Formats: sequence, C-alpha cells, structure tokens
Amino acid sequence: MDRKRKRAFQVNKSLDSSLKKNTAFIKRLRTAISPATLGTFVQEIRTLSLHKYLSEIISACYEGLCRLKSPGEIEAGVEIVSALHQRFGPTEFTEFLGWLVGKGLATPEKSLLKTLAADVREKEEKERITRQRVLLRVVTELWLVGVLRTLDDVSRPDDLSRGKESLLGSSAKASDSKSKANGAAKGGGAEPFPLEVLKDLLGHDRDHANLPLLVIFVKAFGWDILGVKDAGAEGRKTVEEDGATLITEGSTEEDEDCMADSTTTDSILDEPPLASPELQERFRNILKRYFEDVKAHIIRDQKAISKQARKDAEAYVKSGQVFEDRQASYEKGLKSQERLISNAQILGDAIGGEMPELKDTEDASATGTGGIGLVKTGEYLRGEGDGAGIWEDEDERRFYENLVDLKGKVPGMMLEDGKKKKADTDEQVGKKIEVSESISVDPAILAAKAAEEDQSTAIANKTVGAQVDALLARLPDLTNKDLVDQAAIDFCFLNSKASRNRLIKAVQEIPKGRSDLLSSYSRLVATLGKYMLDIPKGLVDHLDQEFRSLQRRKEKEFLGQARLGNIRYLAELTKFGVVPEHVIFHCLKTLKRKKSVQHIGQQERMLIENAVYYVDPPIRAAIQQKERTPIDLFIRKLVYLDMNNRNYTKILKQIRRLHWEETEVVAILEKVFSKPGKVKYGNIHLLAILVSALYRYHQDFVTIIIDNLLEYIVLGLEQNDFKFNQRRLAEVKYLGELYNYRMVDHPVIFDTMYRIMTYGHVANILETCGIFFNRGAAGKKLDYFLSFFQYYIYTKDTLPMDIEFIVQDVFALTRPQWKLASNLEEASRAFQLAMAQDQKTAGLDKTVEPDEADSDGSSDDGLGDDAAEAGLADVDAEGELDEESESEDEADVRILLFF
Repeated sequence: MDRKRKRAFQVNKSLDSSLKKNTAFIKRLRTAISPATLGTFVQEIRTLSLHKYLSEIISACYEGLCRLKSPGEIEAGVEIVSALHQRFGPTEFTEFLGWLVGKGLATPEKSLLKTLAADVREKEEKERITRQRVLLRVVTELWLVGVLRTLDDVSRPDDLSRGKESLLGSSAKASDSKSKANGAAKGGGAEPFPLEVLKDLLGHDRDHANLPLLVIFVKAFGWDILGVKDAGAEGRKTVEEDGATLITEGSTEEDEDCMADSTTTDSILDEPPLASPELQERFRNILKRYFEDVKAHIIRDQKAISKQARKDAEAYVKSGQVFEDRQASYEKGLKSQERLISNAQILGDAIGGEMPELKDTEDASATGTGGIGLVKTGEYLRGEGDGAGIWEDEDERRFYENLVDLKGKVPGMMLEDGKKKKADTDEQVGKKIEVSESISVDPAILAAKAAEEDQSTAIANKTVGAQVDALLARLPDLTNKDLVDQAAIDFCFLNSKASRNRLIKAVQEIPKGRSDLLSSYSRLVATLGKYMLDIPKGLVDHLDQEFRSLQRRKEKEFLGQARLGNIRYLAELTKFGVVPEHVIFHCLKTLKRKKSVQHIGQQERMLIENAVYYVDPPIRAAIQQKERTPIDLFIRKLVYLDMNNRNYTKILKQIRRLHWEETEVVAILEKVFSKPGKVKYGNIHLLAILVSALYRYHQDFVTIIIDNLLEYIVLGLEQNDFKFNQRRLAEVKYLGELYNYRMVDHPVIFDTMYRIMTYGHVANILETCGIFFNRGAAGKKLDYFLSFFQYYIYTKDTLPMDIEFIVQDVFALTRPQWKLASNLEEASRAFQLAMAQDQKTAGLDKTVEPDEADSDGSSDDGLGDDAAEAGLADVDAEGELDEESESEDEADVRILLFF
C-alpha cells in the first residue's frame, strides 16, 4: 500500500525533520491556506517529515479549513487535504480530520442554546453559520474526490488533546452517527457523507436557520450532485421566424476572456454529473421535504407580517404615529421574510418546486396604499360596467389611472437613493466590523446631522444643480399628460436627496392664478412616488399641516383662496391615490364639526353635506340579483353574446335542439325573442332570421312573439318615457325586419305606422322595410301614407335641422323620384290628390291587387318551404341589403321624431 501511495503522491526519500520548518508548516496550515500558497504546501508535504507532528497537523488543518472564505481558497484547502490523505492514509490522518469536520457540522444541542442569553445565542448562531457554510463545501468536495466517502471513514481521536478545543460536546452524537453508519454498512450500503450532514442539519431545523447553508450547497453543487444546470449555462440563444429558440455556438462580439470562460463552462457542463441518478434522487428527496416545510414557514410569516402591518396602519390612523419599537420589529420581520423568500426561490428553482402564492387581498386592502374609498369605489364601478366609472369621460380616467411606469423607462439604479446606505448587520454574516471604542459620538448630534441631510437642498455637482433648476423652471408649463410624464422621466436622471427636496418645495407652491396646474403637479408626484416615497410624503405632510393651520386661523381676509387651493390640491392627490385615507377623512371631519359649531352660509353648508354624503352615503338595501337557471343563461349567451353573421346557423341548430316540450324552455325563448332591445342593434336582422326559420316547426311560438312585439310597441307609445327610447327603436326595427323575412304583412306595418305617427318612430320603421313597398297595393298604400306624412309635417312647427335631414333621407330611400313640397299649400294639394286617387281606386267595382305576386313583403299564406329555405340560403344577400339601407340613412345615430 505504501508503494501505491508513492506512485499516487511522490515523497522524497530523505525527509527534512527540522523543527523550525515543521512548526512553520503547521502555523501556515492554520492561517495561510490560499491558491497562492498551494504549491508551497504541496512541496513541503513532499519534503518534510511531519509524522511526529501529525496530531498538531490534523488540528491545524481543521482550523485552517474553518477560516476559508472564497471558492479558490476552498479548492486549495481540498488539494492540501488530498495530498495529506495520499501521504499518510485514512487511518493516520483522514479519519481523525473527518471526525473534527463532522463535529463542526453537527447541529448544536437546543438545551445548551436555551441556557445562553439572547445576544450570546445570536452570536453563536452567526458563527456557526459562517463556519458550517465553509465546512459543508469542503466535505462535499472531499466526498467528490473520494477522500471522505461515508461515516465509516471517520474515527474519533483517542487523545482529546489532538485538537485545541474540547470535543466532549459532540462525542455522543458522533458515536451515534458512527454506529448508525456501521449498521448501514452491514445492511448493504452507507449513506454518502454530505447526505448524512444534510439530514442532520435539515431534519430538526424548524426555524429554517440552515436555509442559507442549503442555498450555498445548491449553488456550488447543483450540476455535480443534483444534475441541475445554472440559468444561462446553455449560452446565448437566437429566435427563429416560427418562435423556436436555438443555442448560439459562438459570438464574435465577446472578448477573449469571455470566450475562454464560456469554453471552460461549456466543457464542464458537457461532462455528466458526478453523482449517479439514484444518488441525485436521494438528495432531491431530502431537499423537497425541506422545501415544503419552508413554504409553510413563508406563508405563516407572511400572514403575521400582514397582520402586524394592519395593526400598525390602524394605530397610525388613530394616533397619527407608530411606536419605534413596533416599526423596528415590523421592518426586521419584513427583511427576514424577504431573505427567506429569496433563498426559497433559489432552492425551488434547483428542485423544480413551486413557490407559494403570497397575495392576500384582505391584507393588501387593509395595509393601505394611500388610496381613498372613492377611488376603490371607482374600481368597483369600472369592474361592473363598460363606462368610465366615476370619471367624466375616458380621457379623464386615463389621466388619473394610467401612470407611466418609470422602471421601464429609466435604469433601475436611477430610481434609488444615490447615498450608500449602511449595510444591515443581519446581511453581514461572518464579516467583522471593527469600531474604535475610544470614539464616542453623541446620539443627539448624529440625529441633528441626519435631519439636516434629509432637509438639505444643496447639490454638490453644479452641473446637476443647473439641470435641476432648468427642470423646476419647466413645471409651470406642464399642461398635458405627455409633458408631465416626460418631466418625471427627466427627473429620474437627476435623482438625489437634495433634488427631491427641491422638487418637494417647488410643487408646494402653486403660481397665483394657475389652479390648472394642480392636476399636473399631482400626476407628477404620483408618478415619482411609486419609487421615491419621500416626495408624496413630504407634499402630503405639508398640505396637511397647512390645512390645520388655515382652519385654526380666524382671519377671513385673504384666506378663502388659500383654503380653496389647499383643499383642491388634496383632492387632486386623492384622485391619484396619494393621500392616505385618514388625512382626507380628517379634513372632512374638521369641516363637519365646523359646520355644527359655527355659523356659515347655506351654500357652504350644502357643499359640506354633499361631500359627506358622497363619502358616507345612507344605507340602502342591496340590489337583488335575479337568479337564472343554467338553461336561461345558456340561451341568453347564445342570442345576446355569441350570435353574429358567421355563426347564426349554428345557433339556430342549437336552439332547435332544445327541449321544446318543456314549458320552461319555451317561456325563456319567448322572453328572449320578444325583447330585441337586448340584442346588438346590428344583429336584430339575425334575430328575425331565426324567427323566420323557427316558423316552420313552431308556428304558435312565432305568433306569440309577433303579438308580444306589437304590444310592447303600443306600451312604449303609451308610456312615452325617454329612457326607453333605445328599446322602442329596436322594437320597430325588429318589426320591419320581420316584414322583410315574410313574418308579417304590409297591413300590420301600415297600421303600426299610423299608430306611432304622433310618437315619432315612423322614420325608423320606413328605413327598415320601406324599400320593399315599391309596387302593388303596398306601394299605393305607401304613396298615400307619405302624402299624409308630408302634410302632417307641415301642420307642425318648423322641424329641427337634424330631424329635417332624417325626413329627407326617408323620402329619398322610399320614393327617390318624388319632389317634396316646400310649404303647407303644396303639401295640402298633394294630399288631396292622393285622397282622390284613393277614393277612385276604392270604388265598388275595384279589383283586388295581387299582393303576394307584386309585393315582396307579403306573407298572408305563411312561410312555405321554399321561402324558408330562401330565408336561410340567401341570408347573405339579404344581410347586404340590410346593411346598404342602414348605411344610406346613417343608422349609427337614431334620432326620434316628436310631433
């Protein structure tokens, strides 16, 4: 075995036993392991005797491994341990070093930690994490190179004085681990050394204090042990035309160093993982169980943080402040939660786990984003309807709601404070910060200096200062949304504490007579406030203090305009959700109390009452939503939402497949087909097509539909309510379409037109079906009706211009060759001539005109088979005809005729 070791690691035949050189080697082994000294160590291991000092070498090697920090140092330490292992063998060196390393990685006894004070316990935990993050990597590297394979390769030193620190604290645990390993070996195979370490570290870690250690392990050995490649390890990719991604082989834009690093990384990733698939799965199973426990921890802490935030918000609203200890506790918990989520995300990516959903609508609304109830109500209204909600129009809604996202316009570093913040002590684990104890600074002086820095407006760089001055000079010119957004983007490139203080002072003072700038300044503050929280806070605090000061002052001279400007500014900021709720509600509460204790005018009193009414309206009964059956919802969706020119034949088939033998289904269909006002105006002709097609199979049903439609028309004329005008227009258009598709005869149309003559819907019905009354008896009746209609118009007052245009369009559509009368006398003569012609043709010997043969719109004998087929097969041509008629009379704007 000695010869084999000599072949693996060559040792000089004559070894130097000098005390000075051997002790120097031990000292450097304890403190100076680095890539630069690696060659020296290996050479001395070849040439020095070292055997008499083996116990000190083992102890010094362990201490030196605990001091390592960078990956390069860890690699050098592993090389040195491997060299010592090859020279002295496992029985003399490696087993004892493995015992010390295992002791350093052992979980501390909780009973011992409980006896320590809180600060001492926290210090011990930090030192343990620092030590174990290095030892875990060392152990894993030694396992990968075959130096420490299992716990069978570990033996407790017989002489406890080998190491400088006592091993009594972990002797029992090491013995148990060794016996467990021996049992596993007898049973067929011991666990790998790193796997045993992870089981011990993660098995009882309920607080997940060892999660950072696991993150280090995953980052360092994700490919070698878990078989997981790092993000971006595959190199740059190109996108093809079809969206497929291809890995780019090389890039001419990279320099030689980047190419060398890329080549090295690719060569490493081309090699298979060092762990077998079975071992990879065993490691993953442990990580998955631990990850599930971490997810539960994240959800539990998130609920606690949200609950504390809600309580702090309530306390702030009630008392106007949050105690420092509560705020510090909240911030500490928030930072801890952020670190926990970040580490859990890395672990989840490595094992393919899903992070938990942390969205909590209740807590999010309770913590408050500065928005007031009015804005939240607007969001509710916008969700319920298609309009602009609480805003006047869509442009106003976009102005107050669609704020530019600065993160997508400027670099992220521009949105942060340029002053380097002091690093948090929790994040500086293992880093020692030496502070001179002889220097003592008064906390009051430090606080005063910090306050001066926060309020300072001096900018050291004069060039930046001039740019800030130029930007502030542009503020009065911000008269539209685009200018405001551009100013916000420009300010981000000048962002500093002093610049923000100067901007706050600038937006506090509105130029006299420029109240139009309130909304622009508010949008600027709201846009910047997403990332620079001190800007909206500074402005709101100033306006709140100004409001309280103005209300306390009793002088009425020159205060009315100032008070109005102050409250309008707060109102504009409230629209953007910048003002906290309690601030604006305090204003309302102050005004309400002032109304009750002071004598103010009736107009001011009414304004205050209206404002309070908008915020706190009287309790009303909730609107009862009509419960509909699934079949009702299905039919309504088919007809009201899905039906169009392309799929109406499919919808007809689905309607025919319904259970017509059930009275409930027929009743639902009757309601749907009798109310054309709920169908899109351009789809009313499709509804008439469906009725015409259903007539072949359900004649009684169609008859009921027509009767209901005529009754609704009469009911609308009797009520004459303006809010039903749109529905009445849809009903008369529906009647005209039913005539077009041969469901009613022309007498029904003329009776309806004479009935609604005095109510003003004649133009609409003539626009729909008047072009079909061009010959036969129907044509003569239309001639008589138009003569009477023309005479009727001139018996009224002069028509408005828009109504006159509609009348001219109707005559041009139905009788383009007619010459319209210009006054009442001409209209009277034309009507008398029409009456004489009608009496002549209505004599005792008059013959019946062949209505069905001459008029395209007659359907006295019902719908025959050929007609039904024509109604479906030729629907495209009929649809084109209907669209042509609508385009000629400007059907997009229907104006009623009132006579």
